[in-house]
Amino acid sequence: MVERPELFVGGQWAAPREGRKVRVRNPATGEDVGEAGLAGPADIDDAVAAARAAFDSGVWAGEAPERRAEVLRAAAELLEKRAAELARLITAELGCPIWFSERAHVPNPIRHLRYYAGLAAEFAYDELRTDGVNTSLVTQEPVGVVGAITPWNGPLSTPALKVAPALAAGCSVVLKPPPETPLTAYHLAEALAEAGLPEGVLSVVPGDRDAGAHLVAHPEVDKVAFTGSSAAGKKIMAVCAERIARVTLELGGKSAAIILDDADVEEVVRALLPMALLVNGQACIAQTRLLVPRRLEGRLVEAVAEALRAQRVGDPMDPATGIGPLVSERQRDRVEGYVEVGRREGARVVTGGGRPALPADLAGGWFVAPTLLAGVDNAMRVAREEIFGPVLAVIAYDGEDEAVAIANDSPYGLSGSVWSADEDRALAVARRVRTGMVSVNGRPQAFGSPFGGYKQSGLGREMGPEGFRAYLETKSIAVRG
Repeated sequence: MVERPELFVGGQWAAPREGRKVRVRNPATGEDVGEAGLAGPADIDDAVAAARAAFDSGVWAGEAPERRAEVLRAAAELLEKRAAELARLITAELGCPIWFSERAHVPNPIRHLRYYAGLAAEFAYDELRTDGVNTSLVTQEPVGVVGAITPWNGPLSTPALKVAPALAAGCSVVLKPPPETPLTAYHLAEALAEAGLPEGVLSVVPGDRDAGAHLVAHPEVDKVAFTGSSAAGKKIMAVCAERIARVTLELGGKSAAIILDDADVEEVVRALLPMALLVNGQACIAQTRLLVPRRLEGRLVEAVAEALRAQRVGDPMDPATGIGPLVSERQRDRVEGYVEVGRREGARVVTGGGRPALPADLAGGWFVAPTLLAGVDNAMRVAREEIFGPVLAVIAYDGEDEAVAIANDSPYGLSGSVWSADEDRALAVARRVRTGMVSVNGRPQAFGSPFGGYKQSGLGREMGPEGFRAYLETKSIAVRG
């Protein structure tokens, strides 16, 4: 059992003012893996007050960028030493396969810290501009106090995506992880504190939606950085608009994989499936709409169904497991509900659609068998709404133009992919897809590329220099030429 009864408020450990706690359950077994204190409005107020005082004092905002970089690099080193422990903790509270925690959920946050350390030290904060008569010093300053709200599907990676660039820029941060996965983020706080981050600059206060709403509405919060559902993002955007607070939103997705008529179906399935089943299907960038030429529909359905049946579903701590449980009973029920919606709408369940047969020790886990829906029309709810589970939908099209039209006919625009034997043709199609990120033939994005979406998939970008600039304000100072 991992016990985290106290909150990390401005660098000090403090019991929640309301004494609230949450049991953290292992999604694979339903058994308790830990307990954590939950923040209420008064705790949020304390954290924001500490962040504001630290920012206004200049103890971090006024620190040399090179010193900020040193702290981030030292924190990365400390997390790296705990890599094995972190991987097991993430898998225990989230349920993703241990190999994914080891390859992505732990190394990526460490890489983010190092990346933004480098950017902090090298960034050109000042620029002189002249029109031949007058001269201005254009300077970049930290935006201020940041309220960062993160989801359960990236217990360490998503906090790092916000905390690293914000701290690199000189901001103070109040981080609110979710009650489903509250344990891992404390390691980030401990590493930064040990690395030399001044008191007051960072708070980690896990809490529910009410705590998040209080943080978003707080008048001393200058910027909100949120990852979560589009529905919640709309509410946050409206609240921030009341005081014109800065906001970055990374929201939902319903990404389309466009398989062109010259693609090798079997090779596509082999490379596409990991992109579709990321974090047991609980990823905003999951490629869950499979768009295929009508003449290839039967081949694709057969190949995907066979590949899904071959997936090993089970204990996420077993390195041989391909798919683990969903994060909670509520999430499992939601996914099963969508499968039933698909059936009622006329989709055909080719494989999956229920709960897999598992050993007795996993009987209490929240598993859903990998599911393939065929005969899906893009107007169906299962094609338009984010299911957030291992459920894929095959949609047939006639002609390249229709494929692009179907891909773009979505309230979302986060990610996508195009598959073809002709790279130039795939690139031309990718340019027509209205999403923030597109992969050609399954290639991963370069580290440091911006992450974010069009339409209801969000506002602004994370990662890369774009993610750093999101935590800076621009000031022009008229000076002597």
